[in-house]
Amino acid sequence: MKAGLIGLSVALVLAVAAAGFGVFVLRGGLEGAVASRGEEPTFGPLTRTDPPGKAWQEEVRAVEQKSAPVQPRPDPRPEPQPESQPESQPESQPAATPLPVEVPDWPEPNDGELAEVEEERDYGDLPSGAILGLTVDALGVSNAPVWGSDAPEYLDRGVVHIPETSLPWIEAPQRNTFLAAHRIGYPGTESRLIFYELDKLQNGDRIVLEDPEGRTFEYEVSEMFVVGPYDSWVMGQVVDRDMVTLQICTPIPTFEKRLIVRADRV
Repeated sequence: MKAGLIGLSVALVLAVAAAGFGVFVLRGGLEGAVASRGEEPTFGPLTRTDPPGKAWQEEVRAVEQKSAPVQPRPDPRPEPQPESQPESQPESQPAATPLPVEVPDWPEPNDGELAEVEEERDYGDLPSGAILGLTVDALGVSNAPVWGSDAPEYLDRGVVHIPETSLPWIEAPQRNTFLAAHRIGYPGTESRLIFYELDKLQNGDRIVLEDPEGRTFEYEVSEMFVVGPYDSWVMGQVVDRDMVTLQICTPIPTFEKRLIVRADRV
């Protein structure tokens, strides 16, 4: 009986020692692992597993700074809605600017003027202020003055360049130098009958522009077509084309359309 009690006591002592040793080993292992990373073990209340929304991020930041968690802010009040306004009426659009026009009541050419159209017409040296000279051999026109404004007073003096369009020497991937002149024009002016036979040009006919410095720019006629008086798209550029465009009003005597001749740079 006495031996049994001694054995039981020894067993209890051994059990307690083993438990203590286990705790010692467990704590030593944990502390050793943390020490190997050079960090202090951190234990905090943040055990949430939901996605890290803005509110959660604020709470985490508060705990890291050892301050009280940030309380969520109340939703802002809805912004006041603007008072309903009466529906506005659309404003009237300004009328589109037409392409250069002919005066329909100018006197028709007489036989003597028509005979001159069939002959060579050399306009001589460029007058002061002209930006280009225009030569179209198929029309018998040589060095006709081209003005840098489409105002009516310049249109009466020869050929005009539409200022919003290209000039031959401008660096650009494509160009459309748009020139216009009267088909009949006022008697006694340089515009008289200058493009009277423009409709007789054919593909391949040569058009030459020359600036006051003597630089020349040569083109060959490639197409001809008729558009309406408000078809200003013909003044626009065409991808990968370097062009000069000539325009007159047509047909005689109503002039309600526009004849367009395009020539590509060679």
